[in-house]
Amino acid sequence: MTFLFFDLHDIMWLKVGDAMHINYAVFSKEEHTIFPYQLPFFTGEKVTFETPVTILVGENGTGKSTLIELMNEVLKLPKIVGTTNHLEQDILKEASKNVLIHRLHQKPKGFFFGAEDFTSYIHYLTYEKNASKAELKRIEQEYKHRSEYAKGLASMPHNRTIHEIDGLHNRDLLSSSHGEAYLSFFTSRMKENQLYLLDEPETPLSIQNQLSLLYLIDEAVKKNCQFIIATHSPVIMAMPNARVLSLSSEGIKEISYDEIESVKLLKQFLNQKEQFFRHLFK
Repeated sequence: MTFLFFDLHDIMWLKVGDAMHINYAVFSKEEHTIFPYQLPFFTGEKVTFETPVTILVGENGTGKSTLIELMNEVLKLPKIVGTTNHLEQDILKEASKNVLIHRLHQKPKGFFFGAEDFTSYIHYLTYEKNASKAELKRIEQEYKHRSEYAKGLASMPHNRTIHEIDGLHNRDLLSSSHGEAYLSFFTSRMKENQLYLLDEPETPLSIQNQLSLLYLIDEAVKKNCQFIIATHSPVIMAMPNARVLSLSSEGIKEISYDEIESVKLLKQFLNQKEQFFRHLFK
C-alpha cells in the first residue's frame, strides 16, 4: 500500500455524536475473583465512549483485549474465525451476561478485528489454496485417460476455491507482505456507518504502515464510523482527537497522551538510551 503523507494536526472530524454507535458500557460488579471478574472494569460504573475513537491502554493483564472481546460477545459483530480456545470462549460468553451496552442503533453494523485472528486467516487461505492446487494435480493424473468433460467437472470446485480466494480482496493477500496484506484486508472491510472493535491492530505493521492505518481510521470516521482500539503502539495512541482510557489495577481513567506510562518510558529511552544500557549491561 502506498504510504500517504498527511499532517496529523489537520485531521478534522464530525461533531461528537455524528459518528457514534455506542456511548457507554456497564460491566456489573461481581463477587467473583476469577477471570474475568477481577479486571478493573467490572465495577458497575459506566465505561463511556465519548469520541469517535477511543484508545484503551495499559500493561498486559489489565484486560484491554478482554474488554473488547466481552463487548463483542454482546454486539455480535462479524469477526475472522480466530484461535480463541473453547474454554476461554465459554467463559467470555458467560461473563457477557453481566455486560450492558447502550447502543444508539438497535444493532450496530461493523467488524471485530484482531491481528492474531488475521494471521490465522492468512494461514487458512494458504492452506485452502494449496489443498485445491494439490487436488487439481491429483485430478490431472487420475483423469488423464478420461474425457475433458469429466476432468472439468472434477476440477470445478477446486478451481472455484482458488478463484474465490484470489478475488476476495483488491490485491493478492498471499503474495503481499504481511503488513500490506493486513492493510488491504482492513481497507476492504471499511464501510460507512460502522462500529469497529480493534484488538492490537499494530501487531504486523511497521511504523510507516501504522501511520497509514491512522489515515484509514480518520477517513472512516468522516464516514460516521466509530472505533474502540486496544493497543500498545505509541503511534496508534497518538491519534489526534482520540480519547485515551488507561486500564490498571486502580481502575479505568481518562489520561492524556503524555501521561501514558509506556509513552513516558519510550521518550526517556530515546533521549537517554545510553543510561538505560549502562544500567542493563553494567
